[in-house]
Amino acid sequence: DDDDDDDDGRGLKMTTTKIMYDGTVVFHVYDTLEAPTPIFKGFLEGALHVVEVARAHPNFVSSHFHYALRDAEQRIDSKEANSCFNYVLFDDVRAEDVWDAFEDLGDSIEMGHLNQTEHALACREIATYAPSNTDTRSSLAQTCVKRQEIVSSGKEAPVFGFDESNVVMFVGVKMTNAPSVDAWMDTLGITNAEAIVGSGSFQDASLFEVATCSKRDETEHRFTHIARVSLGPCASDVSKVQAAEDAIRKACEIVDVGALVAPYACVYNIGKTGTPPGALPAVREMAKKKKEAESQGYASAAT
Repeated sequence: DDDDDDDDGRGLKMTTTKIMYDGTVVFHVYDTLEAPTPIFKGFLEGALHVVEVARAHPNFVSSHFHYALRDAEQRIDSKEANSCFNYVLFDDVRAEDVWDAFEDLGDSIEMGHLNQTEHALACREIATYAPSNTDTRSSLAQTCVKRQEIVSSGKEAPVFGFDESNVVMFVGVKMTNAPSVDAWMDTLGITNAEAIVGSGSFQDASLFEVATCSKRDETEHRFTHIARVSLGPCASDVSKVQAAEDAIRKACEIVDVGALVAPYACVYNIGKTGTPPGALPAVREMAKKKKEAESQGYASAAT
């Protein structure tokens, strides 16, 4: 009986969450990472140039660039497919209108990703499960309200980003029939993934419907739906993350044998202003070397 009560509670939170993020989320997926020569020398240089241009979009809020959970730099350098992905938030614009609102964005994607197979997909949030939220808003909608409150008070809103310790599962599927808003967690295996990592770690999940692509003549997209699943700070438990990934993949392959399921960590939270995106990899590398040097210093002092 207790288990039934828990299931009812989870279902209630999913089905009564009516207020979604009303802006647009552009997920950018990179199936190949060839150098976009002759304009840019390497993949990251081109990809982060696109983010720099996106900042000038009138509706741009923030960009969240994710690396593969383990050995990311090596995997990117070796041009491993889908070893990173990005998503960008745009307030107050429909997914159908985000490209026309700033045509330079589409042009920058063409230049920044020459010689590559990539998909910049404009999406709308259609379902969410956020067990820790006390109100009915999704996590993205909740932070949108916070931004609006801060701006209306005359202050500059910070970038509401994500901690690198949090494991993000990207789930991309191509489905003939849209998943039910009441059953999508089960359909995509997210319910089982939550059980594996535990309620103390699991944070939230959102389902997005793909509306348009930066390629104007494209009518059939890489995915019809994308889910972003936040498993929480469990990256150190390799077997647990792998089990959660396997549970989601097993379920997704029933509806799409070509489903993309992979774990990531958000490494760059990029706002409208601040450090130029192109400089972020160098800044990250310097921070890592500093941390390593400090760790070696502590180790030497201890001995």
